[in-house]
Amino acid sequence: MTDTTFQSIVIGGGSGGLSFARTAAKLGAKVLLIERGDLGGTCVNRGCVPKKILWSGGQLHRNMDRAQRAGLSAPQAVRFAALAARRDEHIARIRDGYTDTLASEGVSVLRGQARVDGTRVTVDDTTYVADQVVIATGARPTALDIDGAEHLSDSDDVLSWTSLPARITIVGGGYVGCEFAAILAALGSDVTLVHDGDRILDAFPAALAEQVQRNLRQGGVTLHLGPGLAAVTRSDTALDATLSDGKRIRADAVVAAVGRTPNTATLGPLSDALACADTGAVRVDARLATNVPGVHAVGDVAARMPLTPVATADGRQLAHMLHGAGGALIDLDDVTTAAFVYPPAAFVGHADDGARDDTNRPLSDSALGPVDGPNPQLYRLGFDDTGRLTGAQIVADHAEDLITLLAALRASGATASDLARIAPIHPSFAEEFTGT
Repeated sequence: MTDTTFQSIVIGGGSGGLSFARTAAKLGAKVLLIERGDLGGTCVNRGCVPKKILWSGGQLHRNMDRAQRAGLSAPQAVRFAALAARRDEHIARIRDGYTDTLASEGVSVLRGQARVDGTRVTVDDTTYVADQVVIATGARPTALDIDGAEHLSDSDDVLSWTSLPARITIVGGGYVGCEFAAILAALGSDVTLVHDGDRILDAFPAALAEQVQRNLRQGGVTLHLGPGLAAVTRSDTALDATLSDGKRIRADAVVAAVGRTPNTATLGPLSDALACADTGAVRVDARLATNVPGVHAVGDVAARMPLTPVATADGRQLAHMLHGAGGALIDLDDVTTAAFVYPPAAFVGHADDGARDDTNRPLSDSALGPVDGPNPQLYRLGFDDTGRLTGAQIVADHAEDLITLLAALRASGATASDLARIAPIHPSFAEEFTGT
């Protein structure tokens, strides 16, 4: 006989749902996780993981190209099919690992589309009941409503490509569009980035966005800022992207990277009952509760911050709130943000005043390669009137790691004098903003 009663039912097996389910089960709760697709959600299957693998491949090729230009190696070609195969093998191992881990930790897993009515969840012809339902259905690429939209690719498509188009037009200057532009150009495509604004990375500090813009151009990306995409037409051999000012760009693929839409429309009666923000994400309180009694939301579907680390932390803390001794949500002001371009750009807190800032060229560039453009690295630190670190902005190799350490220093109340007391490694990028 099928067990249909649980303490918590989780809809969605992405970062937030998995984090909640595993933590709640470890705390002794009886948990059912329902997933209609692949375990791992966006991050593992269509986001962070495949993106980072392609980014790493692009970084390797950039380094080989630099070595060739420095006279240290012969020219090398990218075997994209081999890189795609490595990507897919790695993702498959992660999915298999989740299946085994959930089974060993006592989480029941059900495959199928869930229809939710309060705390009653129906899959196929069976209804399950829980004390709480946790919505963790994530988000999907936002579709563009233009003539010829059927010819567009999206981020899901790009991260499953097994061959690389020679000419690619990317629409959208957010971090996803900029990452794709940088990565695909590094792997050998002729890339054009179209953005209907004055500068890319609107949500990033201006200094970082401007530095990334310079670096993208230096990396061979053509930028079209201002006019947006108006239509796409297909010929026998290519696509033509027409901008709002009439300009046409010929490409083999046109990729829409214009944001993500929370997945709330397929939940049955609950879809109409949920109160949502203007973004379409579900409104939640400090306990991640929605306006529907007994229903909570985590991850990209919730009106918090659509980042994997936030989803993971929120899922874990909600499990402690519902099944443990209590939990507390992380302060979103402490969350670090990064764009995986070349070099990566990252920030935390507020440092727009630039109390300590400069640009820098890596030793490897200066000593081993021809200097052919502006300094690619930048840092900016902000301090308040007492000298406490308020934020940091970095464009540099390993910025994704450095920003986490600076975030920890900021959270612990480190001051400018604390940084000045450090004797850093020489030569290194970190010495630029430490020591005296």
